[in-house]
Amino acid sequence: MKTQLLLLQELQTIDARIQELSHATRALPEKLAPAKADLARLETIVAGEKLRLAETEAWRREQEDLIAREEEAVRAAKAKLSVAKTNRDYTAASREVDNKRRAISEREEEVLKVIDAIETTRAQIAAHETDIGTLRERIGEREAEILAEVAALQESSKADLAQREEVAKTVDPALLARYDHVVKRRGIAVVAVKDGACLG
Repeated sequence: MKTQLLLLQELQTIDARIQELSHATRALPEKLAPAKADLARLETIVAGEKLRLAETEAWRREQEDLIAREEEAVRAAKAKLSVAKTNRDYTAASREVDNKRRAISEREEEVLKVIDAIETTRAQIAAHETDIGTLRERIGEREAEILAEVAALQESSKADLAQREEVAKTVDPALLARYDHVVKRRGIAVVAVKDGACLG
């Protein structure tokens, strides 16, 4: 009976090792979750920046179109100025030209500010895309390491399973069935007894 107990204790040690390997195998891929979340966050930021950049560039183009139309209006006002017959017509056409020029100047200043903002945004996008590339590379490297670790753990687990089968063959089948039943219900089936007291 003592031999059988020692075999069951060895079996329990092997089972514990197999369980630890199983937990480690499942836990390894979860280590990448924070890095993948950071990557997704960065990609979302870049997508938002690109969207805002596209909107800003569309606004800039609209403003440039408005400037072109106002320059056309200035030319038309200058034409009125050259054909003005009365002092009143001349003053009105002159005021119109001045107002159009002022409006063009203000729009051009706004467009210049927007162009500076566009360049800054492009630089930020480029920096974020570099960060994304670096993070993807690190995640890829870490995934490869994790796959190698998982493969090593699975090999170790296979060896332990083979060893468990060998030990299980030497245990009395009825005792092995009872051991398996207790392990499923309680997790531990064999514990030490010291001075008649169970240490489990």
